[in-house]
Amino acid sequence: MSDGPPRPRFWFLRTRVGRIIGVAALCYLAAFAAINLGSAPFGIGSFIGFIFPRVGPGLDQNSLNAEWGAIQREYVFRNVDTSLGTEGAANGMVEKLDQMFSDRFTAFLTKAEYAEQRGNLNGQRAGSIGIALVPRCTAGAVCMPGQAPSLVVIEDVLSGQPAQRAGLRFGDVLLAVNGRRLSSMGSSLDQQLDKVAPLIRGQPGTSVTLTVDRAGQTIDITARRADLSIPSVFTRTFGSVLYLQVTGFDTGTGEAAQTMLRNGLAAGATSVILDLRGNGGGFVSDAQKLASQFVAPAPGTQDVVVRRGRMTPDGGPASAQTVFHDRLVSGGVAYRQPLVVLVDGDSASASEIVTAALRDYHRATLVGVKTFGKGSVQVDFPLPDGSDLHLTVERWYGPNGESIDSSGITPDQVVPLPNPDDRFRLDAESPDPSADLQLQTALASLRG
Repeated sequence: MSDGPPRPRFWFLRTRVGRIIGVAALCYLAAFAAINLGSAPFGIGSFIGFIFPRVGPGLDQNSLNAEWGAIQREYVFRNVDTSLGTEGAANGMVEKLDQMFSDRFTAFLTKAEYAEQRGNLNGQRAGSIGIALVPRCTAGAVCMPGQAPSLVVIEDVLSGQPAQRAGLRFGDVLLAVNGRRLSSMGSSLDQQLDKVAPLIRGQPGTSVTLTVDRAGQTIDITARRADLSIPSVFTRTFGSVLYLQVTGFDTGTGEAAQTMLRNGLAAGATSVILDLRGNGGGFVSDAQKLASQFVAPAPGTQDVVVRRGRMTPDGGPASAQTVFHDRLVSGGVAYRQPLVVLVDGDSASASEIVTAALRDYHRATLVGVKTFGKGSVQVDFPLPDGSDLHLTVERWYGPNGESIDSSGITPDQVVPLPNPDDRFRLDAESPDPSADLQLQTALASLRG
């Protein structure tokens, strides 16, 4: 969630800057990465040598220097900035991995993108008001298949944050920021979204005025920016049912979930709904801690997830050179209570690790729609200029040995939401829980 287009928790969008010269400079950056990452874990230098043999042992440095020199001397546009070439080449290398191995998740992050990623995984957002912007269709509705979006709409108005306190609401159509109309920021919604997000962010303590259309009425609303600390775990009780919403697997999510579970059960809750909808993942260690709240370690019941790395492209998990078992840990607080897990197409990565473990150990009933299908693990390798190589280093497998990569997890009870806006949430402004068919199905199964 951000003051701009929303991104899943591990979004890692590739920058478009420098793609024009990316192919030409590809080998240059590959050499740069091999030199600087050769001592990193997982044998990155040898890995790059495998993908780009000329950049492995026996590197032809003279040819690489000559190629980059030709770009600087002869390219149609003079004075090509070195950072532009580096970013373009980094994206080219990432795209080559995707082409060869269908790896959607390895990515190059600029210095700014890497800083934003680290902040999000700590629940931090600098100079923010606590909203996200999304493209929508007429009247702010979710676009139907084949429809082209025409409006920028405010979504994810975070609970207790500046935007909500100022009076911004879910579904407000954004018209202008500080008097500058969105229509002046580009002819496409993508251009408008790219330009408007930085205008909304700014120095903490300063103000920003958003002009919105709400049900046909134009309103100016001023919010004060702040450095936000955003929790990832929320609870509410529905009678004797404890509803636990986990929005991401950030630093401390496992401990926060344990505390809230313990408190809710001590207050009289007898069953639990774990809501992982919209949760794009995060740290494996926090997924391990959350799953361990519901399943006790015992002989034959040990792994939350098994991570396998350094496989041959066609050898499968048996060819892995590295195998890590993330075990259940003792001290869970909800081993026996009836449990329902809510998932959707945006439940990914660490969310799927938890879901797969609870399914494989027959600990929970799954309700919702099929999950995203991200069965890999990425590690960040910071580069000397502050940018980052976000590299896939492992595939993960559930306790039963299955991989959900690309296939996702199909719930026991498949229950679509007629309207995505009907999803009940505690972290942000949302409709009444009675409108949420998936939640109501979960409640009915526990009460029945």
